[in-house]
Amino acid sequence: MNKLKANTPLLIILSGVIFSLYLLSQIPDEIYFSGDGGLKALLAKQLSSGKLRFDLDLVAPQWVHNLWDSGLYPFEAPFSYKISNLYYITFPFTFPLVTAPFYAIFGFRGFYIIPLISTWIIWLSFYKLCQCFKLDNLIITIGLVTLIFASPLTMYSAMYWEHTLAVCLAFNGLVILLSKGEQDFSNKDAINSGILIGLSVWFRPEFLALVAILMMLVIASYKMKLDFITLIKNRQITFIASLIITILCFFALNKIIYNHPLGAHAFQVVENFSLQTRLLKAFKFLNVLKNEIIYYFPVIYFAIAIFIISLFKNTITLTSQVRKILFISILFICLVPILIPSDGGKQWGPRFLLILIPLLNIIAISGLSITLKIKKFGLRYISGGIFVTLFIVGLNLNTFTGTINSYQKDKILNLDVLAFLRQDSNKVVAVANQYVGQSFEAMFNQKIFFLTKQADDVSKLGLALHEQGYQKFIYICPAYDKCFSNSRIPEILPLLSSPKNLIIQLKNIKENKKYRIQEASIVENTN
Repeated sequence: MNKLKANTPLLIILSGVIFSLYLLSQIPDEIYFSGDGGLKALLAKQLSSGKLRFDLDLVAPQWVHNLWDSGLYPFEAPFSYKISNLYYITFPFTFPLVTAPFYAIFGFRGFYIIPLISTWIIWLSFYKLCQCFKLDNLIITIGLVTLIFASPLTMYSAMYWEHTLAVCLAFNGLVILLSKGEQDFSNKDAINSGILIGLSVWFRPEFLALVAILMMLVIASYKMKLDFITLIKNRQITFIASLIITILCFFALNKIIYNHPLGAHAFQVVENFSLQTRLLKAFKFLNVLKNEIIYYFPVIYFAIAIFIISLFKNTITLTSQVRKILFISILFICLVPILIPSDGGKQWGPRFLLILIPLLNIIAISGLSITLKIKKFGLRYISGGIFVTLFIVGLNLNTFTGTINSYQKDKILNLDVLAFLRQDSNKVVAVANQYVGQSFEAMFNQKIFFLTKQADDVSKLGLALHEQGYQKFIYICPAYDKCFSNSRIPEILPLLSSPKNLIIQLKNIKENKKYRIQEASIVENTN
């Protein structure tokens, strides 16, 4: 019985592994939660084929490249940028690079091995940190159940995204700092923690905020000897050196590949930089992220309440390590909006703040551990009831609603279109919105995609196709684009500069709630 009780946290982690594998089973082949995944998959597939170049080199005839260069390339900013006549996706090259070997070995499912394993390691590291903080098994079990089933973290375990990998690296670096920083912090610990946190920047630029925070705290505590912000008491130089060197290596690679140390991310945030505009956007993003993390992880309310009460009541005293976690979390929330290009777009919970989920969860369960020991006024029952209520809300939102919305909703509609494209004989696909091309990247080895946002774009494409001997092509309009409710493309469209009085005739051939597909025929105008 005691052995079972001692192993309960590991059983919770095992149940989380099973649940995350279930989520993976809900993903159809070649369908991604976000269009980001399609772009990264294109680059990863290119790398897995042995073509070691980091621009997106789509194989197509020269006349297609000429059309792409004239403005019909299937992707555009802020997802793709043309640098030195080469097309780059805006995401770091590192994630497609590390997932490419798994795709080469395991196929489509190989894309998800790193996100899954990263999530599992986060859970194990959380377990280890709880033990270092000397929390009992009951509290650790509650913390793990909350982290796995009542937070948005697990929803990202089976998404082709780099967030869980970056969080895994940064969180493990923090675990070393928080568990050994004030004692027994060896050179090996300093180097490992610095490298791990530095590597997180290789995959997600918002972790530069964490780097800045840690460097500030380490330097300030070293200079001013302030115990309340002291993370490490020795080997500060070793830690900072390993951290900086790791990041400088990434900057050097970015400079070589993109001709900018920040990589393609610079074109989103740094280029055409205006301090006023950036601060206004940051304030807007801050409000959105703050509201979303509270909504998707309601246990945060408990952590906030515990912290406020601890300021006024001596009976509830948070440990110095927990207070440092809170301080780091607050600074991170404030700094990240300055670095990010958007509030996250399509996501399940604020992906840019995902590192805060295990950190704030530690604060919440540490507070719960304290209140459960207080017998006065039934406080243990009140606090326990509040925590359970918030847990149930988070469980319902993330495990049940999250599974439906993130892994089951709309997948039939996407599969319907993907199956149609695989069977359709037309070689050319024109899309009204770049998200269509991102969503159906699986067809890029069979079809040629063009982005045609306006009628003139369709006309230009039609003329070029006629010159190449094509008589028909497919035009796809998604429901999230204005073309779905108010078509910008008439059913009969004249070809610009056509010597034969050619027109394009559009007719609907397939439609569902998410996409309208039309066949465009290039014919002579007989009227």
